[in-house]
Amino acid sequence: MRGFLLTALLTFAILSASTQAAETSVHGRLYADWMMKTTELVDNDFADTIDGFNEFQISRAYVTVKSKLSDRTSVRITSDIKAKDGLYNIMLKYGYIDWKPAFGGERLMVRFGLQPTQYIDAMNKVWGRRYLAKTVSDANSYLTSSDLGASAFFSLGTDKKLGVVSVTLFNGTKYSDTREMNKNKDINIYGAINPLKNNENLKKSVLMAQAYLGTQNKDISAATVDAADYKKELISVGGALVYKSLLDIGFDVNMLTLGEGPNNPDNKESGISFFGTLYLADLAPESQAFRTLGLFGRLDMVDPDTDTDNDATTTMIAGVECSPVKGFKAAVNYRNTSYDETGVDSEGALYLNTLFKF
Repeated sequence: MRGFLLTALLTFAILSASTQAAETSVHGRLYADWMMKTTELVDNDFADTIDGFNEFQISRAYVTVKSKLSDRTSVRITSDIKAKDGLYNIMLKYGYIDWKPAFGGERLMVRFGLQPTQYIDAMNKVWGRRYLAKTVSDANSYLTSSDLGASAFFSLGTDKKLGVVSVTLFNGTKYSDTREMNKNKDINIYGAINPLKNNENLKKSVLMAQAYLGTQNKDISAATVDAADYKKELISVGGALVYKSLLDIGFDVNMLTLGEGPNNPDNKESGISFFGTLYLADLAPESQAFRTLGLFGRLDMVDPDTDTDNDATTTMIAGVECSPVKGFKAAVNYRNTSYDETGVDSEGALYLNTLFKF
């Protein structure tokens, strides 16, 4: 019922915006995948070991409506459709309004509502393959990709193209569960610069960082509990060196500190990712077979407790991506996850990931 109501509201918003707003656009994304395990899978439901387990799936579908209400005001609504407990559920991913006040001199923008957390949103663009895998901080739930709050953005540089700085006050919940468990709010400071914007060969390179400081979304109303007992502090640094349309090399470093309750030591986690792509179009511009292809790889190193030995994981992804036409991508890739823990075997899988967008 909830999914039906949200779908009806979204449809109404599309129709209303189309007839009333001066500039309205509708966009969609669909992630369709196939996966086959190359290592044995233990199925707990049947107490059996499955060799060659494989499945087709729709991992995500998004529908976005954007409407420019005036020269200074715009609205975005995005629905997120994903599988949960064997069913596809629809929920609101984004729902916010952007305002550029006249006194801001075209540099200031204010955002209010259910909105992206800036670092994850920007790192998804740098990584470039959200349809294939989440970024390391998103995949390990260091930070939600969308939350309720209010933001202020300020453009940098005389031409407003050097970069951006933002400050956001968040509830500290997440878009899939918006229940606020305490009165505390989180602050997120984010910045990105394009230091080589005047270099024709490297102008798409970017460097970014964030500090996220707040309280975990827990009930801390007890007299014996202080907000600092369940603090949440995340420091992230990332970016990419992009050479023409030939090569890009990126990194994503995250250090997370979580309070574990009264009289307990903090837990420190780390997630580090390196990735890169070699595009074959410039190497073989006359070849129909190669000019739509790119070779990519990624290495994630995750440590859930930096004070504990032998609990880290390392995940490697390598594959080839094809982009034959606008609005479609496909990637064949192999993934392997190894564990530092003694006696735990590595896990491997072969994937075919596709992206359709309009």
